[in-house]
Amino acid sequence: MVLDSCFSIFYVMQMENSKVVMSYASVFFFSNIFLLLCYYSGQQICDQNEIFRRRLADLPWINKPKWFKQSMLIMMSRANVDTEIKPYRMFVMNLTTYKDLMKAAFSFGNMLYTYKMAGKEE
Repeated sequence: MVLDSCFSIFYVMQMENSKVVMSYASVFFFSNIFLLLCYYSGQQICDQNEIFRRRLADLPWINKPKWFKQSMLIMMSRANVDTEIKPYRMFVMNLTTYKDLMKAAFSFGNMLYTYKMAGKEE
């Protein structure tokens, strides 16, 4: 989808026909809205893990039964492992990764456009 975004950006910058520009811009917009929703869901999962850590830290556990303290220790040790969506074990799906992908897509699309314009000048 990022490669599709790169070429959509390139075609939007290259075309002079407004209908074609609007069609590529709408393809870019709708495909990236879907991608943004996926990454937003990944961000929510990461945020829930942080909320769980804070709530565990706020629990009063002094003067509680032994089984409660042992359960708290297990939950606190498990809370230190981040829960993340990691497709293909390559990257974490969160909003920071989405931002980096969009920056890379715009850079690559701009590079293609600059290369095309440099070829026209010669």
